[in-house]
Amino acid sequence: MNFLIIFAKIMANNDINKPTISEATSRNWARLHSDSSGRLMSRANKQLSTKTVLPLEYFSNKENIADIQRFVTFCKEKNYKVEDVIYSMGVELLKKAGIFGKPHVAAALNSENSEYLEISELSESADCLELSALPPLPSDEADLLGLLYQCFLLEGEKNRKGSYYTPLEVARNMTKGLDFSKGQTFFDPCCGSGAFLLALDGASPEQVLGCDNDPIAVMIAKINLLLKYKSQVFEPQIIKCDYLKYYFKYKNSYIISNPPWGAVIFDEKNNPISTKESFSFFFEKAFNQLEEGGTIRFLLPESILNVKTHRNFRKFLLENTDIQSITKYPGTFAGVQTRYIDIACGRRNSRDAARHVPTFDFGSSIINDVSLQSFQLTNNLNFNLLSDSDLEKVQKILAKKKYTLKDSIWALGVITGDNKNKVKSRKGRGMEPIYTGKEIEAYTLKQPRKFIKYKRTDYQQVAKDEIYRADEKLVYKFISKNLVFAYDNSKSLFLNSANILIPRIPGMSIKTVLAFLNSELFKFIYKSLFGEIKILKGNLLELPFPEISTETDKKLTELVDEILKGNKEAVNDIDDLIYSIFSITNNQ
Repeated sequence: MNFLIIFAKIMANNDINKPTISEATSRNWARLHSDSSGRLMSRANKQLSTKTVLPLEYFSNKENIADIQRFVTFCKEKNYKVEDVIYSMGVELLKKAGIFGKPHVAAALNSENSEYLEISELSESADCLELSALPPLPSDEADLLGLLYQCFLLEGEKNRKGSYYTPLEVARNMTKGLDFSKGQTFFDPCCGSGAFLLALDGASPEQVLGCDNDPIAVMIAKINLLLKYKSQVFEPQIIKCDYLKYYFKYKNSYIISNPPWGAVIFDEKNNPISTKESFSFFFEKAFNQLEEGGTIRFLLPESILNVKTHRNFRKFLLENTDIQSITKYPGTFAGVQTRYIDIACGRRNSRDAARHVPTFDFGSSIINDVSLQSFQLTNNLNFNLLSDSDLEKVQKILAKKKYTLKDSIWALGVITGDNKNKVKSRKGRGMEPIYTGKEIEAYTLKQPRKFIKYKRTDYQQVAKDEIYRADEKLVYKFISKNLVFAYDNSKSLFLNSANILIPRIPGMSIKTVLAFLNSELFKFIYKSLFGEIKILKGNLLELPFPEISTETDKKLTELVDEILKGNKEAVNDIDDLIYSIFSITNNQ
C-alpha cells in the first residue's frame, strides 16, 4: 500500500492535537505528490515546466537583453541544437582572440566536443541574409556563452539540473582576496560555465580546477578559461563528472561553489549533515577535500540559516568548522523566489565558543560581528544574526523562561479541498461564518467575509469539533511577519489560513497568554529567534513564558478585557507590564 495512504489511516485515529484527513485527501496526496515508491515529489510541477526564464541576474549589461533574445529566437526557429550553437559561438570567440588554431586549444576542444557541429550560418563572416538582419552578439558580456546557454534552457531543465549560474559580481565577492602566491589551488565542484574561475585574480591556469556533470557547461568553462588565459599554453583542468561519485585524490586550498539546490536525495548513508537537499552532500564531500588551513565557501539558500530541515547542516558547521563569514545578498535567481547567502569556513582549530562571526550585507560597507552564542539559542540551532545588544536582551528574556505551550491544544483550520464551490461570500440558508487569516487582528476578529455550510464529511481535512466549538480559543495568522493572535468565544469556524491554540500554562488565563503572545516583547523574541514569515507550532513551543503572580494574571486579564471592549490604549499598559516582568529596562 502507498505510504501516504497508510499515513492517512494513522492520522484518522490521531489525538485532539492533530487534524483528521479524509480518504479523499490521502488519494489526492498519493496522486499528486508521490511516485511509485511513495516519495514526495513537491517540486514536480517546477521540474516539468516548459517556460523559458530569462536570467536577468547574469547579464553584465542589461542593454544587451533584446539582442540576446533575438539571437536565441533565431536559433530556435532554425531548430539548431543548443550544444551546436554554443560550440559555434565558442569557436567564433576563440577565432577573434587569435588562438583557435593552436594545438592546446584544439586538444581542449576535441577532448569533449567531438560530436558538436559548427554551424556555418552563425559565423560573422557567413553570407546569410536572415542572420545579417541580426545585430552582432555583444562583446561586453563577462560570460557570453554561459549567458546564451541559460537563455536556451527551459525552466524545468534548469530546476532538474540546479543550473542557475552565479552573477559575476557575486562570484567576485566570494573569491576576492584569495592568495595564490604559494601555489594554492582553487577548485569548484559545480563549476557550470566557470563564473568563479573567471572571477579569480592572481591565479595561473594550473592552479584552477573544476568539474560539472553537464557536458555543455564543461565545454563553455574550458573555452572561457582558454579566453581568460589566451597568452598561455595549457589545457583547462575541467572534468566532466558527477562530483558526488568521482574520486579526487588531491586536496585543495580553496573550494568555492554554487552547488545545485533543492534536488531531493534520499540516500543519507554516511552523511552526517544531510538535509535531503543536494547542496549538503556537495558540502560534506568538499569539506573532506579541503586542505588544512584552507577555505570552503558555498552559495546557499537563505533558508539554511533557520529552517528546521537544515538543522544537521548548522550543527555540523558549529561542531566542525571555523565559520569565517556569512554574507547576505539582496537578489534572487530568475525563476526562483529564494534569496541566497554565502557561508565561508575552514577546519576548526579552536573550540572558543565566545568567538564572533563577521556578517555582511552585500553592497553595504557595514560589518556586524555576531557572537556564536546567537547560533545556540534555539533547539534547531538557528543562525540568528543578532547584534550584541539584541543578544543581551534575548538572553535576559530567555532566563525568565519557566513554562512553554507544550501541554496546549493545537489545531488547523478547515481545509475544504474546494473553496471555490464550498466557501461563499454571501450567507445562505444553513450557512455560518468561517473566518480566514485576513480577519485576524491582534486581540480581535474583523467581521467575517466568508460563509460555509458545515458538514465534516464534505471536507478534505478538519480538526475535532470540540476544538472549533470550544468556549474560548485563540486563533493566529499562519503567514505573518509578526505574531498576531485573536480571542474567540463565539465557537466559530476558521479556514486553514488560521491556526487554533487553546493554551494550558499554569497560573495564566487564556487572556493572559493572549497578552504575552501579542506583546512587543514576544514579537521581538520571535523575530530574533526564528525570523520566518510563517508562524510555526515548533517555534511557538520555544517561547519563554515566565512564572507570574495571581495578581499579575488578574491584571493582564483585565487589560485584555479592556481591549476587547474597544479600549486600545490598554495595549501600551500590557507592553509596559510585560517588559517589567522580564526586567527589560526603558533603555533596552
